[in-house]
Amino acid sequence: MPKKRSCRLLTALPVFALLTVFSPVLSPAVAAETQVNDVVLQNTFAAFARISGLMPQELAYGSNVIKGLDYNAQRAVRRFSLLPGANFAQSRVLLTDLAQNKISFEQLLAFEQWSALSGATMPQAAHVLPGLRAMRREALKTFRACISMSGMNSGLALQLIPQLNTMNDDSSLTARQLFAIQGMDVHRGLASLTTLQKFNKKQAWAFASFAAVQDMNPDTALTALPLFHALRDEDAWNMQFFLKRKKLDRNTIWTWLTRYFSQSVSVQEAQYYGMSDVNRSALIDALYHAGEEIVWRINNLHAVTNEYGVEYSQARLQSMGAGELQGLFNKLSRTTRARYGGQFAAAQGQRGKMISVLRQATTADRSQVAEDLTSANIYALLAQGSELYDSSFRDILVPILQKRVSAAHRNNLLVFLRATDPGNLLVSNFIVSLAQKGKLTAFFPTDALEQQRILELVASSAFKDEDSILLFSATFRYLLTVLEPSARHFLIQKMVASDNGRSSYSKLITVILQYYIQEYQELLSPQSTALIQQTIARNGAVDIRRYLLTPFVQWKQDGQLGSLSIFHPDDDGRSSFVSNAQLLRKNGYQLRLADQYTFASNAAERQRFESIIARTGQNFGTLFEAMRQEPFSATFVKKVNGIVISHSVHVYGDQESQQRVMLRFLQGNDEMLAQRGHSYWRSEQITDPINQLQESKQISAQNLNAKQRFLSLGSCGGVKVYTKLNRLFLGHVDILATIGTGMAMINDPYNLHFFEIVANNSSSMTWEDLARKTAFVFSGGRGQDYLQPGCLTSILHKILDEDILHQGRPLPTARETEDLW
Repeated sequence: MPKKRSCRLLTALPVFALLTVFSPVLSPAVAAETQVNDVVLQNTFAAFARISGLMPQELAYGSNVIKGLDYNAQRAVRRFSLLPGANFAQSRVLLTDLAQNKISFEQLLAFEQWSALSGATMPQAAHVLPGLRAMRREALKTFRACISMSGMNSGLALQLIPQLNTMNDDSSLTARQLFAIQGMDVHRGLASLTTLQKFNKKQAWAFASFAAVQDMNPDTALTALPLFHALRDEDAWNMQFFLKRKKLDRNTIWTWLTRYFSQSVSVQEAQYYGMSDVNRSALIDALYHAGEEIVWRINNLHAVTNEYGVEYSQARLQSMGAGELQGLFNKLSRTTRARYGGQFAAAQGQRGKMISVLRQATTADRSQVAEDLTSANIYALLAQGSELYDSSFRDILVPILQKRVSAAHRNNLLVFLRATDPGNLLVSNFIVSLAQKGKLTAFFPTDALEQQRILELVASSAFKDEDSILLFSATFRYLLTVLEPSARHFLIQKMVASDNGRSSYSKLITVILQYYIQEYQELLSPQSTALIQQTIARNGAVDIRRYLLTPFVQWKQDGQLGSLSIFHPDDDGRSSFVSNAQLLRKNGYQLRLADQYTFASNAAERQRFESIIARTGQNFGTLFEAMRQEPFSATFVKKVNGIVISHSVHVYGDQESQQRVMLRFLQGNDEMLAQRGHSYWRSEQITDPINQLQESKQISAQNLNAKQRFLSLGSCGGVKVYTKLNRLFLGHVDILATIGTGMAMINDPYNLHFFEIVANNSSSMTWEDLARKTAFVFSGGRGQDYLQPGCLTSILHKILDEDILHQGRPLPTARETEDLW
């Protein structure tokens, strides 16, 4: 009995006794700095000492361990010490675990949340803590949402840990949104996990958006589960963007799901043309913004490709087992799988035949994916224009839409446009894309009056605001070229009539008209010329020359000109890399290690990278492969007229390494950034790294404004991309871009001769002067889709940026620009 009393006395006064015995003697200065830590430590000692039945030596053991724990671990100790069933044996296991293994703050919050559940005990905690530590971040967030459901208890939560940890991140996100719905019961929620785990990525994302609707309830969400599991990829993707673009209540989105998105294509087609104008406009807007993913899919089906759109070589396909080939076949659409499934099954065990059937099915699926889209969806994709491969645009989508316009819209483009896009949201983009791709005549009427009616729709779409006219300006010439003279004049009349007197908009209109009267007089009738001259006289001519000034004085101050070219690690990137390297070597450039973009861990590794470059010699394919595997870059160097020119080349590795490369570029002195390869890789190579560097505050506006840089886009892309990149660099960039298909025969010589022309000529040279000196690169009609610095699109961007800043407003960010479109 006395022994027990002494134990109780000891455990009742742990803080005073233990601070004397175990706390170090601190100087006043150090004590002040550690005051907060001391309070935490005291609270942790006090909580641990409340464990029933502790012997003095057990208390001393625990106190010694606790002193070595960090803040998160001490919070965990305070939690488990107060749980029912607490004893020294279990606490010793937990203390040892915490002393040996860190616990993150997210894991700590989950543990604290679990410990508050009904039935939580210390023996359970000994299993929960290591279980939480093993969970991936997404699974951990889902666990926290899950245990918030009504009816949850500690034992059920413990059983969930391994199950949630086996879910992929997409299913985990979906479960988290479902469990977070107000009123969700634990048993109904957990019963849904089996279905959720069957969702593919697009179904999961669509359902997560659906479940997040503000007034969603458990009954509606759970009833919708089988509908989402049955959604085709295209419908799931489109629905996700529809939810993203519109703020809808539960009943409204349920109606859209059941009456439209979950229906067959034929039913969707009929439903679409029976909708109100408001609903059609809302849907066409979502289809346009969702278009990139479907464009990606149709483009990628030009060959057998991986999930990143990289084509598999014949040798790689030959090396695959039957399971891998089956996996590629399973990615094709349901219709195509049904059509070719018998042939593919019959070829099992014969790799050559399996590959042959897979290639046939892939080619067929390109058309099938397009056939499985509604007419409105195809219209929205064609309005994307340059994002589509020419073959996807001309040979796949246009013929399908032609048939439908003929069959369902009296073969009348005007009837189709009014029925499909009542709000004229995409008419301008659609028409100019057809003109740019040489397919307008396939749809456009020959009757002048009919043409004018269509141009009325174009005008209402193209001349809405500054951003819409930026998009229209780059392809205006294509449209004027194919129109009859009377229709051209009509369109110019509409442009003049749209002048609303607002300073920036009026200036853009004036500059466009002024530019065409100077550069494309042959496209203008005497009537149009007179009208344009009257407009310029009324608004005042704009001095275009000041928007043609170059930054060459600043560039040449340090006696160097530098570029960084980024190549993707695929066959297309390899081909571009080799052709670029061969041209540079042929023109006298010497190859060496690019220290600025090389990340050697020590001098020995740097020397090894140098030896790799030396060994490869002129075998640039081998060099490309080495750069794919190792964190180094090379540079081609030549001295021209006293200026040292260096063209660095880098092969994309991963997200982290690309951020490091872009950080070096933005903090360094190089002037040109060249993105080589398809436009799909631009996010990974340029926009995502820069956005992430800004978000982590590794770069600021000061880095972007430090100099006027030059961006060479070897990939295909449209004016939307041009505007987005201009705003990504805060307007401090001049751009060479194509609104069609990029060509190595343009990109390689332009980038090479660009710096040499700058080095050999006066720094006062304008962009117009440079265009004349590089005209040979575009000879023979090549590169008509390229927008060069100093072109109309460039001038308009500079004018608009200047006006925004003059008004005291910040320039729109790249992400804000993306939201506009």
